Amino acid sequence: MQQPENPRFKDSSDDKSRLDLILMRSHRWYTILELGVVIKNSTFDNYIVVDFETTGLAPGYRPVEIAWLEFDENFREINSVESLINPQMPIEHGAEKVHGISDAMVKDAPTLDDFITVQHADKFRNSNVLVVAHNAKFDYPMFAPYCAHATQLCTMNLGRKFYPAAPSYKLGVLAKICGVQKVPTHRALDDVETSFALLQHFATANSLSISELIALEQAVDPDAVMPFGKHKGTKIVDLPKDYAIWLINTLDKDDWVVRQLRNTPDLYI
Repeated sequence: MQQPENPRFKDSSDDKSRLDLILMRSHRWYTILELGVVIKNSTFDNYIVVDFETTGLAPGYRPVEIAWLEFDENFREINSVESLINPQMPIEHGAEKVHGISDAMVKDAPTLDDFITVQHADKFRNSNVLVVAHNAKFDYPMFAPYCAHATQLCTMNLGRKFYPAAPSYKLGVLAKICGVQKVPTHRALDDVETSFALLQHFATANSLSISELIALEQAVDPDAVMPFGKHKGTKIVDLPKDYAIWLINTLDKDDWVVRQLRNTPDLYI
């Protein structure tokens, strides 16, 4: 039996692609109350969308470009900054092919420490900061050390909640589904602006506050399924306990699957 649409979450965008319509019809919406989430009124000193381009994906990677966009609790942009960053190590050839940033381009750029602590006067050192990023587990660890306290909010994870039938959760795919005009380019400022537009869409189309978005991202989705492995396609809440514990001990602690498991009491021991 198909669950009726919850009007609170109905996407009101006028310009719907065929893919949009298919995805909207496949949604199984749950209110935050139905997901069993306790909403805390979260307030922050700074609200930041951040993106890094890096030397590569191998362990020990370092940033070669940073951009952040500051906004307020009503999702209004305040300002944005961008800079190339000297990683003090070579850029992998594969990474350079993706973002187009070469060793020569970053040779005279500031280090990340210099850019944040000197050029921007270590402005987040005493602040409680909401750090928004697409695939936040990648960007958040590079930015959080410069904050007194940081809370991450991942637009990729939100995309999984709002568009469970999406063909992928890459930034460009979600932007197209949501009718976001900005196009990501694998350059930091373009990707930050696209992520911010996506965040605004999630908030305005569904009438959700910052606190509600944070709560929703952390909520257990009873229909979320394993995207990989021997139990691919199995609902995460139905995974065998021994496999669930293995995933928790194997995957990154900020992986969305692990976060689902840790918030599923019947699975996590």
